[in-house]
Amino acid sequence: MRYQIVIGLEIHVQLNTESKIFSWEGFEFGAAPNSFVSPITLAHPGALPTVNEKCVHYAIRMGLATHCSIARTTYFDRKNYFYPDLPKGYQLSQSACPICTNGYIPIFLADGREKVVRIHQIHLEEDAGKSIHDRHPTYSLIDLNRAGTGLIEVVSEPDMATSAEAAAYVSEIRRIVRYIGISDADMEKGNLRCDANVSIKLPEAKELGTRVEIKNLNSISFLMKAIDYEVARQAKILDTGGSIRQHTRTWDSNTGKTYAMREKETADDYRYFPEPDLPPLYIKESLIEEIQANLPVLPYERYLTYRALGIEHQEVLTLIEDREFAMYFDSLRAYCSNPKVAANWLLGSVRAWLNEKRCSIGAFPVKADALGAMIGLIEQKVVSHTSAKTHLFPALVQSPTLSALALAKQLDLIMEDDRSELERAMEGLMLQFPKEVKKYRGGKKKLAGFFVGQLMRQFKGKANPKDVNQIVREKLGKR
Repeated sequence: MRYQIVIGLEIHVQLNTESKIFSWEGFEFGAAPNSFVSPITLAHPGALPTVNEKCVHYAIRMGLATHCSIARTTYFDRKNYFYPDLPKGYQLSQSACPICTNGYIPIFLADGREKVVRIHQIHLEEDAGKSIHDRHPTYSLIDLNRAGTGLIEVVSEPDMATSAEAAAYVSEIRRIVRYIGISDADMEKGNLRCDANVSIKLPEAKELGTRVEIKNLNSISFLMKAIDYEVARQAKILDTGGSIRQHTRTWDSNTGKTYAMREKETADDYRYFPEPDLPPLYIKESLIEEIQANLPVLPYERYLTYRALGIEHQEVLTLIEDREFAMYFDSLRAYCSNPKVAANWLLGSVRAWLNEKRCSIGAFPVKADALGAMIGLIEQKVVSHTSAKTHLFPALVQSPTLSALALAKQLDLIMEDDRSELERAMEGLMLQFPKEVKKYRGGKKKLAGFFVGQLMRQFKGKANPKDVNQIVREKLGKR
């Protein structure tokens, strides 16, 4: 690939407020079509909008979480265009005076490298309705339930150079909005949607290439595939002497290709002007300070903390993906001497249980102190790791009010610590399997595992694995 790739993203985040941004009715995903509408949504004559205060607070919260400057005065504009799912014939958005500007977020790539992506602006706007083209053979259907729901649009600078970087950026934005509690960011439900602006240029060229926008990408996988396809498409055009025209495309996941939709509009096409039915918003300094003071620990801060504990990059990304999950880990490591061991249990047995039950950590019945006590029994060599994973952990999940020690005694999992008894048992095994002893001493050292397994079975998993391994090698090594 002899071209330099330039990618900028526009991410639309649906805010989880109880009512829409300029009207009183709510919105529920999957509800009967056109059941969440009002005179304002339907653009009835004389119906006037009012601003949902919580949407403004949420936008400020996102701006502060992404290191943006917050405008002290802002207002809404009319963005004029005709489409059937936009009854007014215009969308209320912020063009001239967005509420948040000049921010940035660090992202982490697959190899652990950190990169900073600048944020041009974050602005408030209303969503449009939904056109449905596959329910009727000759007509398109319109569902206006979604029309008027509050959105923030996060507009990046063109700072990304690969589809993987774009994916990491969207993942981090999704984590942040979930951490600060402004959206579920469920891409399948359309809570978070992404438009990608893609261009390519020769490395020595000073001007950016002509950008093409790919609209409404609703999964990170589709985002990456669409960018990769578009880069290859543009490169092929330039390599054959053609030129790229600025336009908007759509992604078809069935064919794995992007297709032209329309020529790219400019700001002049939308005829922006200040919304006459809404006064400017004046944001108090005290409100910004209050929102800043109540921000939670953000994913980036947790990432740095967990990496400093010696936890691997990919494991940290899994730990911080969900705020509740990360908070459980913080509680768990308060009861464990080794945070890496705590992470292993959380990412192993606990996560497997959650996946099997298809639930979040909030539904996990074992409190952090109880799980920490179980891990402590392993560290103190009271029970073996194998016994804990196979027997004690499932029992603790079934009986979370009982202590780990009581369950270990009840299940007869307390490890034997009589070394002389282990030595006698090993000597008996050597008499029982003389051929295996001879093969081991002849160079087949893997047979040590055979004797370890025999001993552990003989002691029903209650022997100390470290002692067992040591005794096996000592006895087999003696002539």
